[in-house]
Amino acid sequence: MGRVYKLHEGSVQEAFQNSRAKVQMFGGGYGNGKTTSAVVKALQLAKQYPGSNGLVARSTYPKLNDTIRKEWLAWCPKVWIESKNLSKDNTVTLTNGSTINFRYIAQQGKANESSTSNLLSATYDYIVVDQVEDPEISHKDFLDLLGRLRGNARYIGDDATMPVSGPRWMILCTNPTRNWVYRELVKPLHDYKKGRMTKGLLVDKDNKPIIDLFEGSTYSNKENLPEDFIEGLESAYTGQMKERFLMGEWGAFEGLVYPEYSSDIHLVPREKILAYMRDISYRGWQPRIIEAYDHGIAAPACYGLAFSDMMGNVFITHGFHIAEQSISSLATAIKKCRTQLDVVSVFENDYDGIIADPAIFKRASGTAKKVGTTVAGLFAGEDISMVHANNSIITGIMKVKQYLTVDLAHRNPFDNSYGSPKLFIASELDFIDKEITDYIWKRDTSGEFEDKPRDINDHSLDMIKYMLSRSPKLAGIIKKPFELPTGVFHYHEVDIQQNQNARSHRYGA
Repeated sequence: MGRVYKLHEGSVQEAFQNSRAKVQMFGGGYGNGKTTSAVVKALQLAKQYPGSNGLVARSTYPKLNDTIRKEWLAWCPKVWIESKNLSKDNTVTLTNGSTINFRYIAQQGKANESSTSNLLSATYDYIVVDQVEDPEISHKDFLDLLGRLRGNARYIGDDATMPVSGPRWMILCTNPTRNWVYRELVKPLHDYKKGRMTKGLLVDKDNKPIIDLFEGSTYSNKENLPEDFIEGLESAYTGQMKERFLMGEWGAFEGLVYPEYSSDIHLVPREKILAYMRDISYRGWQPRIIEAYDHGIAAPACYGLAFSDMMGNVFITHGFHIAEQSISSLATAIKKCRTQLDVVSVFENDYDGIIADPAIFKRASGTAKKVGTTVAGLFAGEDISMVHANNSIITGIMKVKQYLTVDLAHRNPFDNSYGSPKLFIASELDFIDKEITDYIWKRDTSGEFEDKPRDINDHSLDMIKYMLSRSPKLAGIIKKPFELPTGVFHYHEVDIQQNQNARSHRYGA
């Protein structure tokens, strides 16, 4: 007897099978049936679209063969298979002419998102990617694969909801994560369901989402699991791992340096922050300006401009994240940010300079002796003053964590409610959001996390560490008394004169 796929009415697995979206995504806890659901759906497509060309993929060759290929072969009826050559080209051909290509996405030596996927020489009728959150898979890979869905195999079934050709679907399985999968695919859809349309949402010509997301905990598939499976997971996983791998919560990610961060909490529209800055200035407070800089040439240089208020909150309002720029261009960009925040007059009140990476104060190394002008010196020539930051990595991380953590006794500066962090970032600075959600601890050779973050794509995070390394000062009280608009005093003086004239007339003076 073959395998039995139990599909219960009203289950998340049934909803996934009924999806007709361009991109169908199944996420959630371990053992919730996502890989099996994807395989079963892929098999149905191979049968219903004779002669179709399908792709079943995973990030690396070992992962491909050990997981989804093995699952596909276990579920596929042997009588369907015409031929297979797994050792040579990892391809299976069915009796109806459909071809299934088992492929891995990551190229050998691939180091960053600019690399080209090794799957771009083919056109597919459907694509299945298992564990798309794997670190070897990038957002660019997803976009590249989406562009390969150009097949036109004809549908032979009697379901009117199915596409006539193709079907040109992408089916994704994922465990909850906080990398590009969450940032680019999941969060925009979550926002849409809450009534907020964001620019990252995948939409059709009618501005409707082309992506379906199905989420289920391990418990949602308990009928298809061995009796002791869930019990074993409950014994092994606690804390963040339980939230992520059993409950399927997207906010939980083991190994994330800043799990305290939430784009819903810490990202605020710039205009809202500036309105708050104007409000406290109107009420007699002088915001303290804070600037920080992490230098880069081939790697991006990152600058942040912020201010602190009287309650110890820090607001990063402006900045940049750019590579391959001259010192002059970078200085111009810094001055432009200052102009946008209108901080010139603020500099007169207790300003220290841009807090920067200590490395820029060292002279360039020659073969025998240190020569040349420091980077800080070059900036000084452009009227940009830099000061040393504390470069302790762990100390800096702990300081940032303090500012990111929601303190139940701290009031939110925007609505005055209790329960708030002390660091807010303008949502326009999306480079910070991208880096902080990918910032994880290194693992040692045994797979355990070290007290050292992975040194990649962390320029804005270094900048923030420098920014907070000197314990930002609180906003001060403006010494200059508040002056009402001239017109207010004018009308007051007119009223006084009119009253005096009236009294003089009344008493005959």
